Amino acid sequence: MLMVLLLSVPVAAETIRFGMITTPDHAWSRLMQQFKSSLENSSSNAIRVRESRFAKVRGESSIIELLGRGQLQAAIVAVGSLTTLDPSLNGWLMPYQFSSAAQLRLAAQSDDAKAMLAGLERHNLVALGYVFSGMRVIMTPTLMTSTRDLKGKRVGTFPNDVFYNWYRQLGADPQPIQIQDIRLWFEQEKIDAIDTDLATAVDLQLYDQAPNLMYTNHMAFPGVFVVSKSWWAALASGKQQAISAAFSQAEKTTFAALEQSEKADLQQLRERGVTVKKYTETDFNGVPQKLRDFYYGTNERLKRFGMAQP
Repeated sequence: MLMVLLLSVPVAAETIRFGMITTPDHAWSRLMQQFKSSLENSSSNAIRVRESRFAKVRGESSIIELLGRGQLQAAIVAVGSLTTLDPSLNGWLMPYQFSSAAQLRLAAQSDDAKAMLAGLERHNLVALGYVFSGMRVIMTPTLMTSTRDLKGKRVGTFPNDVFYNWYRQLGADPQPIQIQDIRLWFEQEKIDAIDTDLATAVDLQLYDQAPNLMYTNHMAFPGVFVVSKSWWAALASGKQQAISAAFSQAEKTTFAALEQSEKADLQQLRERGVTVKKYTETDFNGVPQKLRDFYYGTNERLKRFGMAQP
């Protein structure tokens, strides 16, 4: 009788609470939803995946802190937020270092890129791999016909040193901003432009306030799928394998759709009346190379990683 009772007790499900700051239709949000679906539909694992709304509101610095304390189990965090833990990760953000998603995927397989991920374990984070999104662009309320028009403008940027120096070199005034504040800051005229990606621009309907797109593709913006090291170490190996497999499959599926998603987002912006002007590295008067050279001199791994790119 006791044996029957023991066998009838349901096994408690493992709950993974994750944090991320991206908008609903962003590549990283779609990746996490595919990860959730894959893991929860696995018949051999009692695992549930839930988003932490608290973490989303608090931002990535809070997400990293919660992961380090084991109070959050998983997250997708931009490399730009992890550079305080490992400055060599700034190598991913060098302006005009990458020109295609395929190039990013190849770079992620390099020894230096893998070493960047491995080094995060010192901060109680286990990195399961890189994730990718669209390149960075600039949206403005008023039409700009040259990169020189950015001089003196307040540009909302991701809170990272490379972003700040990039815009300062262009004569602009970088303003660190959280995604949820972009529309409000435009309304309050706190910024004159926003550094973003196409998916975020579409999701937040930024074309209502900034109907001009400087289609620069000036910077890549990878993220890292990370889990809490203390939580990960306590998991059974079978669950670790299931989680790793679910992430790997979700990453491949999302990456395969990235190029088409970028084209669709750009088309949607055009259909919403956005004026699109394309820019290349030559339009920035040597600033991209100047910034790359500066950062190559700050970190040997960053330099090796950057110089290895075709």
